[in-house]
Amino acid sequence: MTRDVRSGKLAISLLILSLFLIFQVVTRIYLNDGNEKDIEIVPLTGRRSHVTRVPNNDASLSIPYLDKINLFWHVGGATQIRNAQSIKLTQDRDQHKHGLVLSNGVGDNTINDFEIVYKFRISNDPATQLVGDGMCFAITPENGFLTQDLKSSYARRQYMMNSHGVMGGNTDLMGFPKNLPGLFLVLDTYRNQGNDHKETPFMDVFLNVAPESDSYDINSDGELSTSLRLNSKGHINLKMDALWNEVTKLRIIYLESISFLKIDIQYAKEGNYWVELFQTTENLYLPKNIHTGQRYIGCGALNGQLTETVELLEVCTSEFHWNDKDESIEDTYDYVKEAELFLEQEFGETLDMEPDEFTKWKMTKAQPNIKAGPRPTETLAPSRPRHKLLRAALAIWHYSEVLLSIIGIYFISVCIRVFRRRFKRIRFRRLRGSHSVGLLPM
Repeated sequence: MTRDVRSGKLAISLLILSLFLIFQVVTRIYLNDGNEKDIEIVPLTGRRSHVTRVPNNDASLSIPYLDKINLFWHVGGATQIRNAQSIKLTQDRDQHKHGLVLSNGVGDNTINDFEIVYKFRISNDPATQLVGDGMCFAITPENGFLTQDLKSSYARRQYMMNSHGVMGGNTDLMGFPKNLPGLFLVLDTYRNQGNDHKETPFMDVFLNVAPESDSYDINSDGELSTSLRLNSKGHINLKMDALWNEVTKLRIIYLESISFLKIDIQYAKEGNYWVELFQTTENLYLPKNIHTGQRYIGCGALNGQLTETVELLEVCTSEFHWNDKDESIEDTYDYVKEAELFLEQEFGETLDMEPDEFTKWKMTKAQPNIKAGPRPTETLAPSRPRHKLLRAALAIWHYSEVLLSIIGIYFISVCIRVFRRRFKRIRFRRLRGSHSVGLLPM
């Protein structure tokens, strides 16, 4: 009787396939240092999160621009709007000029958990070796510096008193006042300190809370700023060849509910995928307007003696909300767990905020404007640790769910085949036994 080796071969094949998939997942996680695609670990079983993405058209900009700008946006500086082409914040060979756009709060700017995607282009004369100064992406609670007449010194002093010290006529923060409260992503295209201009462009992430003490220092490329620089270990380097004269996207993901901030970039020249620049889960609260609870979205650019053309092409804002629930639920621990599930399913990031951490975070949000003076940059980590072992274990677990299901089905089928064979043998023996009963022929 020949031996049936099919079952053994199938088991070995499944084992090899399992080991191969696990090896692929683990190596991709360990090799992913922010220069490749983020690995999205989406549970292959279980329900979807109740939190969903909701477009915010009031805080978005797209062609034709003038329809939206006339309703929902402020424009400042030397900004030029070409309704069906682009919004030029600065232009090449136009020295010492700035431009900016900032949402005005007439529309819905009450954003807590959200994603903002900026589409922009920085270009210059190919014959020019050096360009400057750069651009800035802003989320701020203050936009009064664009709505008031600040030409006189009296008006500027009055505005400073009413805004707790904001220097309305200043444009050092790439078009914005250098001590404007809020979150600012400074994309610097010229290095003021030192002669190594090969290190440009680069990005820094700054947080201003108190205008009296927090400000950006342009002359030192942000190094001597009293603002809190979140990327405390050094500048975030960007790819020059992929950035110049190309359409680029920058994405800001902020979930106030779970204190999560993530910043990604997408180079059109390199492909349709996001590269992570920065991430943190520290107790990071982005200031809101104390009267309206709003956060205004903006983008600015600045030319000095050196120049460049900065064009804003699109702003796309989405909010994250619990389906069919009042927004008051978003201040509960139930919402926190749903937001964590959404973050994992939508962006492949895993968080696990404990109840006591949630309580502390609520207390922090309730007192966001406590003045503690200048803080050392070490008080806030530049990024949440990647937790590679944990991410690898989670990835293996998710893939193992399917593999275990396949193996389980296989062993069930083996058991069924074994029982069928045993049943046939028993039946055959009984039939033989029944036929053998009787008298032998003479």
